[in-house]
Amino acid sequence: MKRTYIITYIVVLLIATSSLFLYTGSRISNVILFSVIGPGTAFSQEQRTAQVIFKVRCYDEGKTALQGLQGIQRIDTGFHYLHETDTVYFDPKVITVEEMEAALKKAGTYIETISGKERN
Repeated sequence: MKRTYIITYIVVLLIATSSLFLYTGSRISNVILFSVIGPGTAFSQEQRTAQVIFKVRCYDEGKTALQGLQGIQRIDTGFHYLHETDTVYFDPKVITVEEMEAALKKAGTYIETISGKERN
């Protein structure tokens, strides 16, 4: 009886985790973060964080190209339809979108900026 309970629990946990992974587009860290601090809290407002989404050829290359730049606070990787994306959270007083685009172009991975468009 106890063994059946444990196996059932593990199966349900795996199904729930995989569903969450598929639903969030492999961005589970965001779901955990927003469940802890909540979206639109003072945390993001105090940091004066802006968000931009770049469609790139390889999100790991894009993340590497952007990671060392000043003003970038976090980079999340994901997908927009069938294209890889880098979602960048940054301080607009320190770095501009154009500077980030230039860094991605220099790395050879930039396709387009899709900020403001619906993201899947």
